[in-house]
Amino acid sequence: MVTDKSSRILAVVDDDLRVRRSLEQLFRSAGMEHILFSSAAEILSSNKLSSIGCLVTDVRMPGMNGCELQQRLGSIVPDLPVIFLTAHQDDDVRNRALRQGAFAFLQKPFDGEELLSLVKLALGSSSTTEVSDVDR
Repeated sequence: MVTDKSSRILAVVDDDLRVRRSLEQLFRSAGMEHILFSSAAEILSSNKLSSIGCLVTDVRMPGMNGCELQQRLGSIVPDLPVIFLTAHQDDDVRNRALRQGAFAFLQKPFDGEELLSLVKLALGSSSTTEVSDVDR
C-alpha cells in the first residue's frame, strides 16, 4: 500500500456529468492526477482504491450517498480525507459528515481555488496551514 499521500491520486465521485467535467478541467489545469467516478458503486468496485489520497464527492447521489460512501471507504482506506460538495443546504447531513471525519464540506457553487487549496492540503502537498471560511 502506498503511504505517501502526495504521490497518491485524487478521486472524484459525482453523478452529474457536467460537474465531473468541470472538476476534471479544474484538476487538470492544476496538474493534479485524478480519476473520475459516476457513482459510489463504481469507485467501490475500482482496483484503484489503495492509490487514492483524497476523495471529493457529492453528497446526494442515486444509490449510495456521499456519507455512506465515506463510511464504506473508511474501512478500506483508513484516514482518507473526504471533501464533500453539495447543492443542498442540510445541516444534519453536514454535521454527520463532519462527525465522521470529513476534511471539508463545501456548498455548490464553490470557489475553484478554494477547492484546489483544500485538495492540496488533504494530499499534504501544500504549505498552507489554514483555509478560511471552510468547515473542516
